[in-house]
Amino acid sequence: MDRVTESRSPVVGRHYPGTMGTGQDEEAADDGDAEASLETGIRDQRLNIAGWFASHADTGTRGPHVHLGTNDGRNPVLSTRQIPELIAALTLVAERIDRLWEKDSAEYPFGDEPDDNDPAVIRQRRIADLELHDRVAANLPEVLALITQAESSADAMGPVGALLGVDDVEALARLSRFSLWSLTRGGQAARTRKLAELRQQP
Repeated sequence: MDRVTESRSPVVGRHYPGTMGTGQDEEAADDGDAEASLETGIRDQRLNIAGWFASHADTGTRGPHVHLGTNDGRNPVLSTRQIPELIAALTLVAERIDRLWEKDSAEYPFGDEPDDNDPAVIRQRRIADLELHDRVAANLPEVLALITQAESSADAMGPVGALLGVDDVEALARLSRFSLWSLTRGGQAARTRKLAELRQQP
């Protein structure tokens, strides 16, 4: 198995902080990109380890974090012989992202989007989804008429969105995964109970 590979190329995107100094002294040499990569026990699979300035890209809990991923999107599996390499790579990235955080976090351009992992955000989005579901149920004949009379989904999404009180892109996305089976009396009752429960939560 190969040794840990450290990234020396510029970091693309806003998930990771940029490269620090490239001087020849020991401190600068330690301040490379907060990234490392190593082979796993699966053929042609690599485990990529990267330092992040937030837990969920740029919109999660702020602070130094370490993200693990693979080049093929599958779960990594390591041989027990690779564990020392894994520990070394994790330590390397953790130490570097800690230093980068101390140096650059105050001026880092965090996004303004809501944190997708925030329970309050999840609850509000669930409420909005159930409320839209109710509006579709209440206006189903009009929704179906707008859809069946339109030449295409692109023509229908605007009027349907206006009827439901959402923008056209959201109307298309929501109705694309809308289930008619949820309109049964049992489904409507369950939705009403869930809405009441969510609205009572702090």
